[in-house]
Formats: sequence, structure tokens, C-alpha cells
Amino acid sequence: MDLRRQQRFPVHFQSVLSGQPRGESVGTIMNLSKSGCRVKTDSQGYSGMQVTLRFDVAGETLPICIERAAVRWSREGELGVGFITVASPHQERLGQLLERLKQGLTG
Repeated sequence: MDLRRQQRFPVHFQSVLSGQPRGESVGTIMNLSKSGCRVKTDSQGYSGMQVTLRFDVAGETLPICIERAAVRWSREGELGVGFITVASPHQERLGQLLERLKQGLTG
């Protein structure tokens, strides 16, 4: 039984995770929702670790930035990241992206 509250969409977006003590690391967002994502990365993370997440979307010049997020789970090569703070312009862009994904227009 899947208890997620937000619909998740399969995607393939290049991303950068920033956080102490690791600094920056690259990854690929594999699924995305309004409240979080799954990131494939070689970087190690731990539950509760605070990060900033930026990711590129095809056809857009600026990345979407999640100012404050937390690692919810970590397993071999993947991190579950929950979004905590998303500034207004990025929140709006994320919502528009998710709407396009829902309609099958982006990915």
C-alpha cells in the first residue's frame, strides 16, 4: 500500500545537492512530486541531513531551486529528499512543471 500524499512522476533531471559536511554533489532526479523526490547519486547522505537542491529542466534557462530540503531515507546510490522550503518563484515553476508532467508534456 502506497501511503504517499502527492503523486510522483518519473523524470530524469540533472541535479546538484549542496549541504554540510559534503559540499556539492551531482545526481539525477528519478521521480518528483510537490513534496519531494528520489535522487540517484554516488554521494552519501543520512536521514535528517539538510540540503539545498537545484535541478535543470529541459527548455528552461534557470534551474529550479529547493532552498531547504531534508534527506528522508538513504540506500545504495539513492536518496529520498523531502522539500521543506521552496521560495515563491521556484514554487510556482515547480507547480507548473508538475502540471505539465501530469498532462504528459515534459519528462
